[in-house]
Amino acid sequence: MDSALLAAVIGSVGGGLATGGAAWLRTRTHLRTAARLIYAELTRDSAAVAYFRQTGHWVAPTLSRRAWDSQGVVLARQRRGDTFEKVHRGYEALEVAPFIADETLSSGEREEWLRQEMARLVDAIEEIGAVAQVPQTQVQEWTARLNGTVSLRRTPPPRLGSGVVSLPLLERLSGGMVPLRIYGGPGVVLRDGQVEWVSEQENAGLVRHVVFDARGEQVLHALPVARWTGQPPTGDPAVDEAYDGLVAIDRMVREVFGRTRVLAGGGPLAAVVHYGRTSSYGGWHDCVAVLGDGNGKVFTRFTALDVVASVTWHGIDELRFFEFQGETGALANAVCDGFGLLVKQYVLGQTAEEADWVLGKELLAPDIDGVGLRSFKEPGSAYDDETLGRDPQPGHMDDYVHTEVDQGGVHINNGIPSHALYLLAISLGGHAWERAGQIWWDALTGEGMREGLLFADWARLTADAAVTRYGDDSEEHRAVLAAWEAVGVPVGSGD
Repeated sequence: MDSALLAAVIGSVGGGLATGGAAWLRTRTHLRTAARLIYAELTRDSAAVAYFRQTGHWVAPTLSRRAWDSQGVVLARQRRGDTFEKVHRGYEALEVAPFIADETLSSGEREEWLRQEMARLVDAIEEIGAVAQVPQTQVQEWTARLNGTVSLRRTPPPRLGSGVVSLPLLERLSGGMVPLRIYGGPGVVLRDGQVEWVSEQENAGLVRHVVFDARGEQVLHALPVARWTGQPPTGDPAVDEAYDGLVAIDRMVREVFGRTRVLAGGGPLAAVVHYGRTSSYGGWHDCVAVLGDGNGKVFTRFTALDVVASVTWHGIDELRFFEFQGETGALANAVCDGFGLLVKQYVLGQTAEEADWVLGKELLAPDIDGVGLRSFKEPGSAYDDETLGRDPQPGHMDDYVHTEVDQGGVHINNGIPSHALYLLAISLGGHAWERAGQIWWDALTGEGMREGLLFADWARLTADAAVTRYGDDSEEHRAVLAAWEAVGVPVGSGD
């Protein structure tokens, strides 16, 4: 086993804000931002304690205090003293935890110490969660792990979140949602060919891409490593396609957009293939792209380049705070699908005119009547099939679908901003990633990203990005405005 693998850490812990915490460790003075940074760090580090309480195994030699050291002063200045003290006691509890794990203590002594320190840590997380405006249900879900009211290994398996295929369509194909079983924490290290849970390791940057093999199971735990950075092809098409997709995403982000890491938190890009026997699922879960093999009758492997790229883009830190619901969720889907197509075009060297602008062209089985899963060029035309039904996507706000299904139409109404990207790319010509994609990237990584963005907000951000990079009334700026006008989305004004 390559020594680099021993240090590869995939992702950080779940829990909403916690999953993206490392990316947000910047020195800002806004109270809510400071609170989010501290909340992310507390929950991420407390995962090691929760894991120890459930298994008796301590896996985190050191725990981080970077957010507290840089942002604690903001909390002290802008909040009442008891808030600062509660959070400070939470960090003290974390510092005590490694000593509690000492095997010289009896099990009774360890449990008593843990009970006391967990109470302090729970108080700290609840206090800082309120300041950070984290939903109470999310905080309660997290603290339940520390209180011992749930077991990391015994909780009922959560249902699959919506991936590249909409939940209504999955239900139509399977008769119900497929359970996703997650055991342990999503932070993992590769050791002796197996996946083990850890909090953090040094030298995690040595492995940038890794693919695990679920071997037809619906369990993401103790998975064998199929391929990692620098290793030759395996001969397994799913493994090699997923690996090549991860490398392509990494390469485009570095070479085109100048970011050294796709995931700003520093973890490698990771995928799980052969998830479930005949599973028609492809989605992002915490720190990995989870990709099924399809049933061969409706869908084929979910490891096509654009599908892998679209799914993985959901792990981009700038999208972590977006609620996957309604218009906001449709926007997030459109952004991910758009960059999925840009990655494919980049690898193939296609111009905007040469590209098919169809997501999932290789995903549909041969007998399915359709060209792919979604069409940017002509939303609503991707498929019309007895099994799948008819593509419901609109391409204009006049046809926006108000619905309670599909999480408020996140896989339906995303056709509107997707079509705007297509119109922009065609108007500018050449390689879409060079100008149209750059504008989308600038908007995604700019200061305007926040919770609850709607189509009009994104239109404004992309227009502002075009002005910033290319100038007011430039060809690019005019093309952005025209694209949004063509799909009926007003370019909203800033706050």
